[in-house]
Amino acid sequence: MVEPSSHEYLKHPLIWPKAVDLRVYQKKIADVASEKNTLVILPTALGKTIISVLVAADILYNYRHAKVLVMAPTRPLVMQHRDTFMKTMKLREKDTVLLTGKTSPDLRKLVWEGESRVKFSTPQVVRNDINEGRLDLQDYGLLVFDECHRAVKKYAYTEIAESYVQQARYPLILGMTASPGSDLNRVLDVCRNLYVEKVEYRSEEDSDVKPYIHPIEIEWKKVDLPSQYLEVGSHIKTMLDKRIDWLYNKGIIKSKPEYVTRRSLIEAGNELRYILEESIEEERSQLFTAIITQSLALTLFHMLILLETQGIHTLGDFIQKIEAEKREKRSYAILASEPEYNKTKHALKDGLEHPKATLLKKLVKDQIWQKPSSRILVFTQYRSTASHLVNELNRIEGIKADRFVGQASKTLDKGLSQDEQRERIKMLEDGTLNVLVATSIAEEGLDIPAVDCVIFYEPIPSEIRYIQRRGRTGRKGPGKVTILATTDTLDMIYLYASNRRAQKMKHIAQTINTKLTPIIRKRPKPPPDPLTSHELETINQTAVKVEAEPLLVKTETESLKDLNRKAERAARSIYLKLLEHGKSGASFEQLATEMEFEGTSPHVLKAALTKLIKEDYATEPEPGKYAATSAAAAKADDKTYEVLIEKIYPGSAVVLINNKWRARLIHEEYNGPRNLIKKNSRFRAKAELYRLKGTLCISVDEVTAILK
Repeated sequence: MVEPSSHEYLKHPLIWPKAVDLRVYQKKIADVASEKNTLVILPTALGKTIISVLVAADILYNYRHAKVLVMAPTRPLVMQHRDTFMKTMKLREKDTVLLTGKTSPDLRKLVWEGESRVKFSTPQVVRNDINEGRLDLQDYGLLVFDECHRAVKKYAYTEIAESYVQQARYPLILGMTASPGSDLNRVLDVCRNLYVEKVEYRSEEDSDVKPYIHPIEIEWKKVDLPSQYLEVGSHIKTMLDKRIDWLYNKGIIKSKPEYVTRRSLIEAGNELRYILEESIEEERSQLFTAIITQSLALTLFHMLILLETQGIHTLGDFIQKIEAEKREKRSYAILASEPEYNKTKHALKDGLEHPKATLLKKLVKDQIWQKPSSRILVFTQYRSTASHLVNELNRIEGIKADRFVGQASKTLDKGLSQDEQRERIKMLEDGTLNVLVATSIAEEGLDIPAVDCVIFYEPIPSEIRYIQRRGRTGRKGPGKVTILATTDTLDMIYLYASNRRAQKMKHIAQTINTKLTPIIRKRPKPPPDPLTSHELETINQTAVKVEAEPLLVKTETESLKDLNRKAERAARSIYLKLLEHGKSGASFEQLATEMEFEGTSPHVLKAALTKLIKEDYATEPEPGKYAATSAAAAKADDKTYEVLIEKIYPGSAVVLINNKWRARLIHEEYNGPRNLIKKNSRFRAKAELYRLKGTLCISVDEVTAILK
């Protein structure tokens, strides 16, 4: 890679000095995206997130009351965006929050309504809270959709964009992806669903991008199946051909048996199930036979793929599943009774390693021995294969490997939580691990700069996934991609298909702007309302500067704890003000004005009112108006209480009020003779009762009588 001759940094009021290198293409794209709904298609490692930072900084600076929402499909990816924002932008602790759905919906509502100006979340949380009325996007000046090629059909991105366009005063959408897809209609769907007005595309050949591209060496390594595998495959093919011939002769499959694919079997199954729903009782017996035959054919097709592309170990795991479920699943029971099936099962006992696994071990060993600091990411389709490869790799001296899989747990296969996923990434970066064997969970967006070698255990037909996998290397230096394939198998079909589709996707990205449907906006763009010099100075003084370490930004749980603490402190003062207002109550605006002098923000005020209502100390007789409840007011009318000291603790005491309620009395809230604070002391006092974290407390203003 050739670095630009003169090193410059981007300058912006809300971006830390020397935090962002000035790259002309990023600035040009960000300038466009600050004005129009934009789809950014950019090769991996070229800083799509930095572009979103630049656009967000413009919005936050020019529209002082606007908020920004950044979304990504997974929590680890959301956290990466958050860390990048905090390392580059001048943001105060209160300006950001991370929402992931771990908190109760009611409390999430308070976070959405909170003071933070930049929120980071997964799209599922956003969609759910929009649909349930917990989130209104009216005040959001920018929505960022990362990995936006997902914005098709019923994925959450589609619904969120529609709601945003309906609710916001002037919606601005930024979609980002490295791989929009090779189907023109699908790409146009993404553009329509995100209301895209302009597509900004750069390829590795563009002059403004070339200086920042690290070379990636791509090689294909092909292996032949050994004779034992061919023998096992012949048993499976015998069983498969019998089912396919039957389906063909019955007219269920139209193409000749030798051209039947997995897709055609799936389509035949869908058609059979549709016919079954519409059929009469007399026809159903034959249809059930056809469905079982189709299901068996699909199972055998899958077994053949596992054998040829994964190996005997992974096929053996699948056969264990058949054995475990054959009593419940009729197609498995039929299959298990076949002589050829038993021959297949018996042949697996020898356990000959797949030649791809042998080659993989050599490639990894050579890479680590030649470059001990190397970090390797191995991709495979199946968890079973991942587990097997990890075990095999860890037998090699110098190799420290582990799995990287999704959250879902399967039979005898526990998934990884998102925190565990993040920990594995950290271990790879710091050298605790030097190899991660990953399923598709690691394909999308994860920034692991240390990875300099990526190995595909098998090719994949999807051009999107091909580009995503390839993009895990070459991020901070030259990278290498090796794709393993078994000759004369599905591997070879996928190998050529992904390459062909990637070229088609490139052509679509280059020409898509000519096919976009114009977007008609309902309202003109509002005039800028920029931050004042005083506000900028305050931000400069209080913003959190983050260097290399990941930022300790509040999650929604941490933010809510902080909010609850503030609400609990404010609740007593608010309750007393409601009592002063009497039955007529007070509007939210009145209370906000009165509480402003005590340093209580409207957000904390709302949380405190919610707490008072929940504990039956206040009510909302009409929207936006609040009053003390009659029960609470009755308690307040009689402000003299009989107090019995039951227990003494350092700085506090437990007391019995009117022989009915136990309460907490702290040192600072007792105004009376100190000699009365002893066990079994009894007195009458003018006091106030309130609740703190659900605990009844008493504040003694004056002791009026000492009782025996």
